[in-house]
Amino acid sequence: MNKTITALISLISLTLGHATEFTDFCASMGTVTNLVGIHQAATNDANGFAINFWQSGFEGANAASVALSNPHMAQADAFGNVYIADKSSHTVLKLAADGTIHTIAGIHTAGFNGDGPAQGNALQISNPNGLYVFPDGTVFILDPGNHRIRRIGTDGVMTTVVNDPDPNWYPSGRALWVQPDEQLIYYTNEFAPVPPSIIADGATVKKWTPAGGIEVVCEKAVGFRNPGNLAVNPIDGKLYVCDRAEEDLTKVEIGMWRIDGFNARTRMTGNVYNSFPVDGQPALTSFVDQPRGIAFFANGAYLLCGHKNGNVYYISTTGQIYLYLHGRATKDYYNLTNGLHPPLTGLAPNGQEWFSQPRAVTLAPNGNILVVGADSGFVFQVGNATTPHLPSDLHITTKDATGALLNWSGQYSRGYRVQHTSTLSPPNWQTVGAAPGTPAGVPSLFHDAAAGVETQGFYRLLPSL
Repeated sequence: MNKTITALISLISLTLGHATEFTDFCASMGTVTNLVGIHQAATNDANGFAINFWQSGFEGANAASVALSNPHMAQADAFGNVYIADKSSHTVLKLAADGTIHTIAGIHTAGFNGDGPAQGNALQISNPNGLYVFPDGTVFILDPGNHRIRRIGTDGVMTTVVNDPDPNWYPSGRALWVQPDEQLIYYTNEFAPVPPSIIADGATVKKWTPAGGIEVVCEKAVGFRNPGNLAVNPIDGKLYVCDRAEEDLTKVEIGMWRIDGFNARTRMTGNVYNSFPVDGQPALTSFVDQPRGIAFFANGAYLLCGHKNGNVYYISTTGQIYLYLHGRATKDYYNLTNGLHPPLTGLAPNGQEWFSQPRAVTLAPNGNILVVGADSGFVFQVGNATTPHLPSDLHITTKDATGALLNWSGQYSRGYRVQHTSTLSPPNWQTVGAAPGTPAGVPSLFHDAAAGVETQGFYRLLPSL
Protein backbone atom coordinates (compact mmCIF):
# COMPACT_ATOMS: atom_id res chain seq x y z
CA MET A 1 0.00 0.00 0.00
CA ASN A 2 1.18 3.54 -0.74
CA LYS A 3 3.03 4.98 2.28
CA THR A 4 1.08 8.25 2.04
CA ILE A 5 -2.24 6.39 2.10
CA THR A 6 -1.04 4.22 4.99
CA ALA A 7 -0.01 7.29 6.97
CA LEU A 8 -3.36 8.95 6.23
CA ILE A 9 -5.29 5.87 7.41
CA SER A 10 -3.20 5.81 10.60
CA LEU A 11 -3.88 9.50 11.20
CA ILE A 12 -7.63 9.02 10.69
CA SER A 13 -7.63 6.04 13.05
CA LEU A 14 -5.74 8.03 15.67
CA THR A 15 -8.11 11.00 15.35
CA LEU A 16 -11.17 8.74 15.68
CA GLY A 17 -9.58 7.20 18.78
CA HIS A 18 -9.20 10.61 20.38
CA ALA A 19 -12.80 11.52 19.56
CA THR A 20 -14.00 8.20 20.98
CA GLU A 21 -12.28 8.99 24.28
CA PHE A 22 -14.16 12.29 24.50
CA THR A 23 -17.44 10.64 23.46
CA ASP A 24 -16.98 7.98 26.14
CA PHE A 25 -16.27 10.67 28.72
CA CYS A 26 -19.44 12.57 27.79
CA ALA A 27 -21.48 9.35 28.04
CA SER A 28 -20.04 8.69 31.51
CA MET A 29 -21.42 11.96 32.85
CA GLY A 30 -25.01 12.86 33.69
CA THR A 31 -26.88 16.14 33.85
CA VAL A 32 -26.48 19.65 35.23
CA THR A 33 -27.72 20.60 38.69
CA ASN A 34 -27.63 24.18 39.96
CA LEU A 35 -26.35 24.16 43.53
CA VAL A 36 -26.28 27.78 44.70
CA GLY A 37 -26.30 31.34 43.39
CA ILE A 38 -28.59 34.31 42.72
CA HIS A 39 -28.15 36.75 39.84
CA GLN A 40 -27.30 40.29 40.95
CA ALA A 41 -27.90 43.50 39.01
CA ALA A 42 -24.43 44.68 40.03
CA THR A 43 -21.60 42.85 41.74
CA ASN A 44 -19.24 45.81 42.37
CA ASP A 45 -19.88 48.99 44.33
CA ALA A 46 -19.35 52.55 43.05
CA ASN A 47 -15.62 52.27 43.81
CA GLY A 48 -15.23 49.06 41.84
CA PHE A 49 -14.94 46.75 44.85
CA ALA A 50 -16.80 43.44 44.97
CA ILE A 51 -19.94 43.56 47.11
CA ASN A 52 -20.36 41.33 50.15
CA PHE A 53 -23.92 40.02 49.75
CA TRP A 54 -23.98 37.92 52.91
CA GLN A 55 -26.97 38.35 55.21
CA SER A 56 -27.44 36.83 58.65
CA GLY A 57 -30.59 35.10 57.40
CA PHE A 58 -28.50 33.05 54.97
CA GLU A 59 -27.01 31.00 57.80
CA GLY A 60 -28.70 27.60 57.73
CA ALA A 61 -30.98 28.65 54.86
CA ASN A 62 -31.72 26.65 51.75
CA ALA A 63 -29.10 27.26 49.06
CA ALA A 64 -31.75 28.37 46.57
CA SER A 65 -32.24 31.56 48.62
CA VAL A 66 -28.56 32.38 49.17
CA ALA A 67 -26.43 34.87 47.22
CA LEU A 68 -22.71 34.24 46.94
CA SER A 69 -20.08 36.99 46.97
CA ASN A 70 -17.45 36.54 44.27
CA PRO A 71 -16.83 32.81 44.91
CA HIS A 72 -13.60 31.42 43.51
CA MET A 73 -13.48 27.70 44.29
CA ALA A 74 -15.77 24.80 45.18
CA GLN A 75 -14.74 21.31 46.27
CA ALA A 76 -16.61 18.42 47.88
CA ASP A 77 -16.14 15.68 50.48
CA ALA A 78 -17.27 12.04 50.45
CA PHE A 79 -20.48 12.76 52.35
CA GLY A 80 -22.21 14.98 49.80
CA ASN A 81 -21.07 18.34 51.21
CA VAL A 82 -19.69 21.09 48.96
CA TYR A 83 -17.30 23.76 50.29
CA ILE A 84 -17.08 27.19 48.68
CA ALA A 85 -14.34 29.81 49.03
CA ASP A 86 -16.57 32.90 49.02
CA LYS A 87 -13.92 35.54 48.55
CA SER A 88 -15.81 38.78 49.14
CA SER A 89 -17.78 37.55 52.14
CA HIS A 90 -14.39 36.50 53.57
CA THR A 91 -15.63 33.04 54.47
CA VAL A 92 -15.67 29.42 53.50
CA LEU A 93 -19.24 28.17 53.19
CA LYS A 94 -20.43 24.59 53.47
CA LEU A 95 -23.33 23.53 51.28
CA ALA A 96 -24.55 20.56 53.29
CA ALA A 97 -25.97 17.42 51.71
CA ASP A 98 -29.45 18.54 52.82
CA GLY A 99 -29.14 21.73 50.71
CA THR A 100 -28.54 24.21 53.53
CA ILE A 101 -25.66 26.70 53.80
CA HIS A 102 -23.36 27.05 56.82
CA THR A 103 -20.29 29.16 57.60
CA ILE A 104 -17.31 27.02 58.61
CA ALA A 105 -14.50 29.59 58.38
CA GLY A 106 -14.46 33.37 58.80
CA ILE A 107 -16.94 35.80 60.31
CA HIS A 108 -17.99 37.59 57.07
CA THR A 109 -15.66 40.56 57.59
CA ALA A 110 -12.00 40.61 56.59
CA GLY A 111 -9.34 40.68 59.27
CA PHE A 112 -7.19 38.61 61.58
CA ASN A 113 -8.02 37.65 65.14
CA GLY A 114 -5.72 34.71 65.76
CA ASP A 115 -4.30 31.48 64.40
CA GLY A 116 -6.30 29.19 66.63
CA PRO A 117 -6.89 26.45 67.43
CA ALA A 118 -10.49 27.63 67.54
CA GLN A 119 -13.74 26.96 65.76
CA GLY A 120 -13.31 28.06 62.18
CA ASN A 121 -16.35 30.33 62.18
CA ALA A 122 -14.89 32.29 65.09
CA LEU A 123 -11.62 33.21 63.35
CA GLN A 124 -11.31 35.87 60.65
CA ILE A 125 -9.91 35.19 57.21
CA SER A 126 -9.34 37.66 54.40
CA ASN A 127 -10.11 37.24 50.68
CA PRO A 128 -10.04 33.42 50.64
CA ASN A 129 -9.86 32.26 47.06
CA GLY A 130 -8.03 28.95 47.25
CA LEU A 131 -9.44 25.74 48.70
CA TYR A 132 -8.48 22.07 48.98
CA VAL A 133 -10.83 19.50 50.49
CA PHE A 134 -10.21 15.88 51.45
CA PRO A 135 -12.94 13.22 51.30
CA ASP A 136 -13.24 13.11 55.10
CA GLY A 137 -14.16 16.82 55.19
CA THR A 138 -10.76 18.21 56.18
CA VAL A 139 -10.48 21.63 54.52
CA PHE A 140 -7.37 23.64 53.65
CA ILE A 141 -7.83 27.34 52.90
CA LEU A 142 -5.57 29.79 51.10
CA ASP A 143 -5.96 32.97 53.17
CA PRO A 144 -3.91 35.48 51.13
CA GLY A 145 -5.06 38.55 53.01
CA ASN A 146 -3.37 37.12 56.11
CA HIS A 147 -0.44 35.39 54.34
CA ARG A 148 -1.58 32.05 55.69
CA ILE A 149 -2.76 28.59 54.81
CA ARG A 150 -5.35 27.36 57.29
CA ARG A 151 -6.63 23.89 58.11
CA ILE A 152 -10.10 23.00 59.38
CA GLY A 153 -10.35 19.53 60.85
CA THR A 154 -13.42 17.33 60.77
CA ASP A 155 -14.27 18.71 64.22
CA GLY A 156 -14.54 22.25 62.78
CA VAL A 157 -11.41 23.49 64.55
CA MET A 158 -9.18 25.78 62.50
CA THR A 159 -5.41 26.08 62.86
CA THR A 160 -2.68 27.74 60.82
CA VAL A 161 -0.39 25.38 58.92
CA VAL A 162 1.67 27.91 56.96
CA ASN A 163 2.45 31.49 57.98
CA ASP A 164 4.31 33.05 55.06
CA PRO A 165 5.94 36.33 56.18
CA ASP A 166 6.86 37.44 52.64
CA PRO A 167 6.24 41.22 52.84
CA ASN A 168 5.62 41.41 49.12
CA TRP A 169 2.73 38.94 49.14
CA TYR A 170 -0.12 40.87 47.59
CA PRO A 171 -3.53 39.88 49.09
CA SER A 172 -4.28 37.58 46.18
CA GLY A 173 -3.42 34.11 44.92
CA ARG A 174 -5.82 31.30 44.09
CA ALA A 175 -3.80 28.14 43.72
CA LEU A 176 -3.58 25.50 46.45
CA TRP A 177 -2.89 21.74 46.40
CA VAL A 178 -2.32 19.44 49.37
CA GLN A 179 -0.88 15.93 49.35
CA PRO A 180 -3.12 13.27 50.97
CA ASP A 181 -0.74 12.80 53.91
CA GLU A 182 -0.65 16.61 54.37
CA GLN A 183 3.16 16.57 54.19
CA LEU A 184 3.40 18.65 51.00
CA ILE A 185 1.53 21.80 50.03
CA TYR A 186 1.86 23.75 46.78
CA TYR A 187 0.56 27.32 46.57
CA THR A 188 1.12 30.60 44.77
CA ASN A 189 1.27 34.24 45.67
CA GLU A 190 1.34 37.43 43.68
CA PHE A 191 3.77 40.26 44.45
CA ALA A 192 2.69 43.68 45.56
CA PRO A 193 2.56 46.36 42.84
CA VAL A 194 5.54 48.66 42.48
CA PRO A 195 4.23 52.24 42.78
CA PRO A 196 2.94 54.08 40.88
CA SER A 197 1.64 50.90 39.22
CA ILE A 198 -1.43 49.27 40.73
CA ILE A 199 -0.90 45.97 38.89
CA ALA A 200 0.59 42.97 40.71
CA ASP A 201 4.30 42.66 40.03
CA GLY A 202 4.34 39.00 38.96
CA ALA A 203 3.89 35.83 41.00
CA THR A 204 5.81 32.94 42.48
CA VAL A 205 5.07 29.24 43.00
CA LYS A 206 5.97 27.83 46.40
CA LYS A 207 5.82 24.62 48.37
CA TRP A 208 5.73 23.80 52.07
CA THR A 209 6.85 20.67 53.87
CA PRO A 210 7.20 20.09 57.63
CA ALA A 211 10.93 19.47 57.26
CA GLY A 212 11.81 22.17 54.75
CA GLY A 213 9.26 24.84 55.58
CA ILE A 214 8.51 27.31 52.78
CA GLU A 215 10.55 26.84 49.60
CA VAL A 216 10.32 28.54 46.22
CA VAL A 217 9.54 26.27 43.27
CA CYS A 218 9.49 28.99 40.60
CA GLU A 219 10.79 32.47 41.25
CA LYS A 220 9.08 35.57 39.90
CA ALA A 221 11.70 35.80 37.15
CA VAL A 222 10.38 32.59 35.58
CA GLY A 223 7.43 34.62 34.32
CA PHE A 224 4.30 33.63 36.23
CA ARG A 225 1.97 36.58 36.51
CA ASN A 226 -1.44 35.61 37.87
CA PRO A 227 -1.74 31.85 38.57
CA GLY A 228 -5.34 30.68 38.59
CA ASN A 229 -4.94 27.16 39.95
CA LEU A 230 -2.58 24.22 40.09
CA ALA A 231 -2.76 20.42 40.40
CA VAL A 232 -0.53 17.35 40.35
CA ASN A 233 -0.86 14.94 37.42
CA PRO A 234 -1.34 11.39 38.77
CA ILE A 235 0.49 9.90 35.76
CA ASP A 236 3.78 11.81 35.82
CA GLY A 237 3.57 13.16 39.38
CA LYS A 238 4.43 16.66 38.21
CA LEU A 239 2.87 19.98 39.15
CA TYR A 240 0.80 21.81 36.52
CA VAL A 241 0.04 25.53 36.88
CA CYS A 242 -2.61 27.61 35.09
CA ASP A 243 -1.49 31.20 34.59
CA ARG A 244 -4.19 33.72 33.69
CA ALA A 245 -1.54 36.44 33.34
CA GLU A 246 -4.48 38.82 33.57
CA GLU A 247 -2.35 41.96 33.64
CA ASP A 248 -0.11 40.88 30.73
CA LEU A 249 -1.35 43.01 27.86
CA THR A 250 0.86 41.11 25.41
CA LYS A 251 -0.73 37.80 26.53
CA VAL A 252 2.55 35.98 25.88
CA GLU A 253 2.71 34.56 29.43
CA ILE A 254 -0.84 33.18 29.35
CA GLY A 255 -0.99 29.38 29.44
CA MET A 256 -0.89 26.19 31.40
CA TRP A 257 2.57 25.02 32.37
CA ARG A 258 4.20 21.84 33.65
CA ILE A 259 6.82 22.31 36.35
CA ASP A 260 9.91 20.22 35.60
CA GLY A 261 12.12 21.37 38.46
CA PHE A 262 13.32 24.51 40.19
CA ASN A 263 12.60 27.48 37.91
CA ALA A 264 11.88 25.07 35.03
CA ARG A 265 8.54 25.06 33.27
CA THR A 266 7.18 23.63 30.01
CA ARG A 267 4.23 25.09 28.15
CA MET A 268 1.23 22.74 27.84
CA THR A 269 -1.29 24.99 26.06
CA GLY A 270 -0.62 27.17 23.04
CA ASN A 271 0.53 30.76 23.18
CA VAL A 272 -1.26 33.86 21.91
CA TYR A 273 0.01 33.25 18.37
CA ASN A 274 -1.92 29.97 18.11
CA SER A 275 -5.57 29.67 17.13
CA PHE A 276 -8.42 29.26 19.57
CA PRO A 277 -9.25 25.60 20.34
CA VAL A 278 -10.93 23.40 17.75
CA ASP A 279 -12.15 19.93 18.71
CA GLY A 280 -9.42 17.36 18.21
CA GLN A 281 -6.65 19.95 17.94
CA PRO A 282 -3.62 19.49 20.21
CA ALA A 283 -3.89 21.59 23.37
CA LEU A 284 -0.29 22.62 22.80
CA THR A 285 -1.30 24.48 19.63
CA SER A 286 -4.55 25.88 21.06
CA PHE A 287 -4.72 29.27 22.75
CA VAL A 288 -6.86 29.00 25.89
CA ASP A 289 -7.21 32.61 27.01
CA GLN A 290 -6.54 32.94 30.75
CA PRO A 291 -6.73 29.30 31.88
CA ARG A 292 -7.97 29.33 35.43
CA GLY A 293 -8.93 25.85 36.63
CA ILE A 294 -7.61 22.33 36.14
CA ALA A 295 -8.83 18.94 37.37
CA PHE A 296 -7.06 15.65 36.59
CA PHE A 297 -8.71 12.28 36.05
CA ALA A 298 -7.02 9.02 37.07
CA ASN A 299 -5.79 8.37 33.51
CA GLY A 300 -4.12 11.78 33.15
CA ALA A 301 -6.88 13.37 31.06
CA TYR A 302 -8.11 16.61 32.57
CA LEU A 303 -10.64 19.40 32.53
CA LEU A 304 -9.45 22.94 31.92
CA CYS A 305 -11.45 26.15 32.14
CA GLY A 306 -10.46 29.37 30.44
CA HIS A 307 -11.64 32.60 32.05
CA LYS A 308 -11.43 34.69 28.88
CA ASN A 309 -12.31 31.81 26.60
CA GLY A 310 -15.25 31.36 28.94
CA ASN A 311 -15.33 27.61 28.34
CA VAL A 312 -14.64 24.32 30.07
CA TYR A 313 -12.59 21.92 27.95
CA TYR A 314 -11.74 18.22 28.10
CA ILE A 315 -8.13 17.38 27.25
CA SER A 316 -7.61 13.73 26.33
CA THR A 317 -4.86 11.40 27.49
CA THR A 318 -2.97 12.17 24.29
CA GLY A 319 -3.32 15.95 24.57
CA GLN A 320 -6.28 16.71 22.25
CA ILE A 321 -8.70 19.41 23.34
CA TYR A 322 -12.52 19.29 23.13
CA LEU A 323 -15.15 21.85 24.09
CA TYR A 324 -17.37 20.49 26.88
CA LEU A 325 -19.23 23.52 28.29
CA HIS A 326 -19.67 26.67 26.23
CA GLY A 327 -19.39 29.84 28.28
CA ARG A 328 -18.78 33.53 27.71
CA ALA A 329 -15.65 35.51 28.43
CA THR A 330 -17.36 38.70 29.65
CA LYS A 331 -20.42 40.00 31.46
CA ASP A 332 -22.56 38.09 33.91
CA TYR A 333 -24.41 35.36 32.04
CA TYR A 334 -26.09 32.35 33.59
CA ASN A 335 -28.64 30.35 31.63
CA LEU A 336 -28.13 26.83 32.95
CA THR A 337 -31.20 24.87 34.04
CA ASN A 338 -31.38 21.56 35.84
CA GLY A 339 -31.42 18.45 33.67
CA LEU A 340 -29.29 19.66 30.76
CA HIS A 341 -26.94 16.96 29.49
CA PRO A 342 -23.48 18.15 28.38
CA PRO A 343 -21.65 18.57 26.14
CA LEU A 344 -23.24 22.00 25.87
CA THR A 345 -21.39 23.43 22.89
CA GLY A 346 -24.06 25.61 21.31
CA LEU A 347 -26.11 28.46 22.73
CA ALA A 348 -28.91 28.49 25.28
CA PRO A 349 -32.48 28.85 23.95
CA ASN A 350 -32.28 32.62 24.52
CA GLY A 351 -29.35 32.82 22.10
CA GLN A 352 -26.78 33.48 24.82
CA GLU A 353 -23.93 31.38 26.18
CA TRP A 354 -24.81 29.05 29.03
CA PHE A 355 -22.73 30.88 31.65
CA SER A 356 -19.80 33.26 31.88
CA GLN A 357 -16.27 33.47 33.25
CA PRO A 358 -15.59 30.08 34.84
CA ARG A 359 -13.39 30.55 37.87
CA ALA A 360 -12.71 26.93 38.78
CA VAL A 361 -13.42 23.35 37.79
CA THR A 362 -12.90 20.49 40.24
CA LEU A 363 -13.80 16.81 40.63
CA ALA A 364 -15.83 15.68 43.62
CA PRO A 365 -14.93 12.35 45.29
CA ASN A 366 -18.08 10.80 43.78
CA GLY A 367 -16.98 11.75 40.24
CA ASN A 368 -19.21 14.81 39.86
CA ILE A 369 -17.78 17.89 38.14
CA LEU A 370 -18.08 21.17 40.06
CA VAL A 371 -17.83 24.53 38.27
CA VAL A 372 -17.79 28.04 39.73
CA GLY A 373 -18.65 30.85 37.34
CA ALA A 374 -20.26 34.22 36.57
CA ASP A 375 -19.67 37.50 38.40
CA SER A 376 -22.83 37.01 40.46
CA GLY A 377 -21.36 33.75 41.63
CA PHE A 378 -22.93 30.40 40.81
CA VAL A 379 -21.88 26.85 41.57
CA PHE A 380 -23.21 24.02 39.44
CA GLN A 381 -22.38 20.37 39.03
CA VAL A 382 -22.44 17.80 36.26
CA GLY A 383 -23.32 14.48 37.83
CA ASN A 384 -21.31 11.31 37.37
CA ALA A 385 -23.45 8.67 35.64
CA THR A 386 -21.19 5.63 36.03
CA THR A 387 -21.69 2.81 38.53
CA PRO A 388 -19.26 3.23 41.44
CA HIS A 389 -16.38 0.76 41.41
CA LEU A 390 -15.20 -0.47 44.80
CA PRO A 391 -11.81 -2.15 45.23
CA SER A 392 -11.78 -5.79 46.23
CA ASP A 393 -8.43 -5.80 48.04
CA LEU A 394 -9.34 -3.99 51.28
CA HIS A 395 -7.21 -5.43 54.09
CA ILE A 396 -5.68 -4.51 57.42
CA THR A 397 -1.96 -3.91 57.05
CA THR A 398 -1.14 -3.47 60.74
CA LYS A 399 -3.07 -3.64 64.00
CA ASP A 400 -1.57 -2.54 67.31
CA ALA A 401 -2.30 -0.32 70.29
CA THR A 402 -2.36 2.78 68.05
CA GLY A 403 -5.16 1.38 65.90
CA ALA A 404 -5.68 -0.40 62.61
CA LEU A 405 -4.12 0.66 59.31
CA LEU A 406 -6.27 -0.20 56.28
CA ASN A 407 -4.91 -0.53 52.76
CA TRP A 408 -6.61 -0.83 49.35
CA SER A 409 -6.21 0.08 45.69
CA GLY A 410 -8.24 3.23 45.23
CA GLN A 411 -8.89 5.31 42.13
CA TYR A 412 -7.32 8.74 41.89
CA SER A 413 -9.80 11.64 42.21
CA ARG A 414 -12.38 9.40 43.95
CA GLY A 415 -13.11 9.07 47.65
CA TYR A 416 -14.16 6.15 49.83
CA ARG A 417 -16.25 6.08 52.98
CA VAL A 418 -14.93 3.67 55.59
CA GLN A 419 -17.34 1.77 57.83
CA HIS A 420 -16.62 -0.49 60.82
CA THR A 421 -18.51 -3.04 62.86
CA SER A 422 -17.33 -5.12 65.81
CA THR A 423 -19.58 -8.04 64.90
CA LEU A 424 -21.15 -9.57 61.81
CA SER A 425 -24.04 -11.25 63.61
CA PRO A 426 -25.79 -8.97 63.06
CA PRO A 427 -23.53 -6.21 61.74
CA ASN A 428 -23.82 -2.68 63.09
CA TRP A 429 -21.95 -0.66 60.50
CA GLN A 430 -20.74 2.77 61.64
CA THR A 431 -18.97 5.32 59.45
CA VAL A 432 -15.53 6.03 60.88
CA GLY A 433 -14.18 8.33 58.17
CA ALA A 434 -13.22 8.63 54.53
CA ALA A 435 -10.06 8.56 52.44
CA PRO A 436 -8.99 9.62 48.93
CA GLY A 437 -8.05 7.40 46.05
CA THR A 438 -4.44 7.56 44.94
CA PRO A 439 -2.46 7.24 41.68
CA ALA A 440 -2.04 3.76 40.24
CA GLY A 441 0.42 1.68 42.24
CA VAL A 442 0.08 3.82 45.36
CA PRO A 443 -2.16 2.29 48.05
CA SER A 444 -5.00 4.21 49.64
CA LEU A 445 -4.61 4.27 53.41
CA PHE A 446 -6.88 4.84 56.39
CA HIS A 447 -5.92 4.71 60.06
CA ASP A 448 -8.63 3.87 62.59
CA ALA A 449 -7.25 4.87 65.98
CA ALA A 450 -10.33 3.59 67.79
CA ALA A 451 -9.53 0.03 66.75
CA GLY A 452 -6.53 -0.12 69.10
CA VAL A 453 -8.60 -1.26 72.06
CA GLU A 454 -10.75 -3.91 70.35
CA THR A 455 -10.07 -7.61 69.90
CA GLN A 456 -12.29 -8.03 66.84
CA GLY A 457 -13.44 -5.73 64.07
CA PHE A 458 -14.56 -5.67 60.46
CA TYR A 459 -14.39 -2.99 57.78
CA ARG A 460 -16.03 -2.21 54.47
CA LEU A 461 -15.78 0.55 51.87
CA LEU A 462 -18.64 2.53 50.41
CA PRO A 463 -18.52 4.99 47.49
CA SER A 464 -18.72 8.74 48.07
CA LEU A 465 -22.16 10.30 48.20
